[in-house]
Amino acid sequence: MSYDDISVLHSGDEYGNDMVVKISFTSGREILALATRNLYSGDWDFGPTWNYVIKSDKSFLVDTGRRGRGLQLMQMMEHSGTKVNDLDFVILSHGHEDHDGGLFALNQTAGLEIMAHETYEALREFSPERAPSTRVERYPASCWHCPLSESFAEKNCSEYHKERRSLKVTSISQEKHDLGQGVSLFHVPGHSPDCIALLLDDEVILTGDTILPEITPHPSRAHYFESTQCMLPPHYADTNRLYGLDVYIRSVKRLIGIAGRFPNLTVLPGHRFFNDSKCNLLDLGARCNELIQHHIQRCSDFVDLVRSGPKTPEEIAHEYFEPELLSGFGINLALNEVLSHCELMELSGDIIWTDGKVISTGTKNSEAFIRNIE
Repeated sequence: MSYDDISVLHSGDEYGNDMVVKISFTSGREILALATRNLYSGDWDFGPTWNYVIKSDKSFLVDTGRRGRGLQLMQMMEHSGTKVNDLDFVILSHGHEDHDGGLFALNQTAGLEIMAHETYEALREFSPERAPSTRVERYPASCWHCPLSESFAEKNCSEYHKERRSLKVTSISQEKHDLGQGVSLFHVPGHSPDCIALLLDDEVILTGDTILPEITPHPSRAHYFESTQCMLPPHYADTNRLYGLDVYIRSVKRLIGIAGRFPNLTVLPGHRFFNDSKCNLLDLGARCNELIQHHIQRCSDFVDLVRSGPKTPEEIAHEYFEPELLSGFGINLALNEVLSHCELMELSGDIIWTDGKVISTGTKNSEAFIRNIE
């Protein structure tokens, strides 16, 4: 690892909630890591959102936690010696509510420039006439296929969407966008279409939810492209390069390439930087390879499940996942996992669909397919 020193400025609980950590690097750069509490709980819980203050010639904040945590985040910063008004801008690792929900409160206080990948700007728009169903026409395109339940969205997301829509956001359309000295941006879609990673001084990389310790990020589904392509910038609307497990794996392999060039990078993820009373310091290349192997194994397991006969995605989920993982909105997340892998297995020729059920073709090509993704 390339950090020079890590010190805890404020201790949190065993999961990292409310924790503040200062990380110093040999280049002289300092980063504040601040963990804001999440609403979510249960066996699918990612833990608190880790937000990062980057101190440099241009000082900026990466992510803002979920809605209702913006003021808490600013207080955590000030208690650590950084005022929000001293920042030059805020940049989003991606547009999920637990990463951009605090933007509105922060914007009301400081009015900082907000930056996000250009697909974030396109997909936060409302377009009821283009929505794939009447059920989601009250939501922006980014949430047309949310795996969380409708009751959850009704309770937690309505005000969030109103607030988010009111914000002015600078779209980052090129990876050479000037974010300050020594800062490089990489578009790494797959978990969501607007995911970015930030490389700082060839010492540290902020991976958002693309690479996480201990848990595997949920991939998006390739079929989301069909309904959202009408909302995307023209250069993204012809071919799907934003959604699906294959797109996610391509992004992971891009990060493997970065790890090969800079093998001692310190990895700062969007969740689980600290958990179970310990700090999780990753080897980027090793963790990326673990994630690829995880998806190879999951495809193999799903193929094995349907060799005995056709199964619906729901049947696969109930046979594969532990019952506690399927409680509440866990079943929605489990189905997303099954379907995203089935999309890839269909591409590789390992399964076909008949009457809403998955059927094995008798092959296991998914591993070779995944390893050949470039």
